[in-house]
Amino acid sequence: MKPLPLSAKLYLILIDLSAATVLAFAVFQIQNEPTLWISILLVGVAIAMLDLFPIIVFGDFIEMTISNTVKFAAVLLFPPATAIFASFLGTLIGEVPVKRIWYKKLFNISEMTLTWAAVAWVYFLLNDQQSDFLGSFRNVMAITLAGLTDFVVNSLLVSLVISLAARLPFRYVWSQNFSKVILHDLSMVPLGTFLAILWRFNPLSVPLAALPLVVVRHAYQVALQLQTQTRDALIAMMRVIDERDQHTGDHSEKVSFYARITAEALKLDQEEIDVIAQAALLHDLGKVGMRNEILFNPNILDPAERKDAEKHAEIGGVLLAKFPLFERGAGLVRHHHERYDGGGYPDKLKGNAIPIGARIISVADSFQAMTEDRPYRRAMNQEIAVQRLRDSSGSQFDPRVVDAFVGALPRDHAPA
Repeated sequence: MKPLPLSAKLYLILIDLSAATVLAFAVFQIQNEPTLWISILLVGVAIAMLDLFPIIVFGDFIEMTISNTVKFAAVLLFPPATAIFASFLGTLIGEVPVKRIWYKKLFNISEMTLTWAAVAWVYFLLNDQQSDFLGSFRNVMAITLAGLTDFVVNSLLVSLVISLAARLPFRYVWSQNFSKVILHDLSMVPLGTFLAILWRFNPLSVPLAALPLVVVRHAYQVALQLQTQTRDALIAMMRVIDERDQHTGDHSEKVSFYARITAEALKLDQEEIDVIAQAALLHDLGKVGMRNEILFNPNILDPAERKDAEKHAEIGGVLLAKFPLFERGAGLVRHHHERYDGGGYPDKLKGNAIPIGARIISVADSFQAMTEDRPYRRAMNQEIAVQRLRDSSGSQFDPRVVDAFVGALPRDHAPA
């Protein structure tokens, strides 16, 4: 495991100290109120139980649970100090059985404490305590703004720690992680309000909320599973295409590697770099239906065969455009055989009219093709392949991309 950067360590310390200060204030407010402490214990246990069943969204960074409904209900039902301590206690209990490094556990506990402290105080300051939860426009706005506070504070605190720890742009981290869970987080607001109304009506009616909570969790889990299965299926299909040819078994992975380091050398945005690398991994998807006699033909293709072979770029673009997960890279796949001088296919694009990602994939794909064995020739060495790229710079390839690629190319021309 890589050591944390100093900036990340200082940020973690700041968050932990801030949370400790908030908790001290909450304890001072609650003092010796047995009823409040019993409420804290009950709410805390409910939060911890729901936190035991998270939905993993993106690697190990982001988890979604439905425990926010209980936290939000606590904000509506109890004084701020009670809601804050209940959130702290629930998160603390929920983190105990989880296999996670200690400082991540401590951050999760502190971050949740600060987030729900902000939510509790926003609601407390804005709502009219003389009216029911939905009894006035003011209270409806208080609930709405409190719900937005949860999403904004939580996403900012978590995105910043990931940004500092991974040395990634903050905007990129937020976009990649939290832009995709806005609806889930905001859906907890009406569900939490519903839970609070049931509690106010009769605590014994709270179990009625179990079914909608389970349905919401299941719906998001199914949606995420479908996204994951779609991605895995397309990548598996790409690997099948590579493995059809014993000479090019890892072609797509290497093209993706070269495309990534070239995009990084060009200092593109991190989000764009990821899209390019992803499209490069799937650039030959359109070959899925290509006949073996064309794909493995050791001779020069005749005009009809060449026309059939060239369809793979267009077919790949059309296929990817049908999948929301990959639609941003569909155009890059479609145009990765365009030429800088306009003589490529399928649309005869020229110069900067060709997406930068497609120009990058074109160079990466050509270099990898030249440096691997093919049925009709042996692999070229790196120096010859690089010279071929330079010779075609300005005609087949974008000169700026060629320069960036050559500058970023590892000396053994193979990904580690």
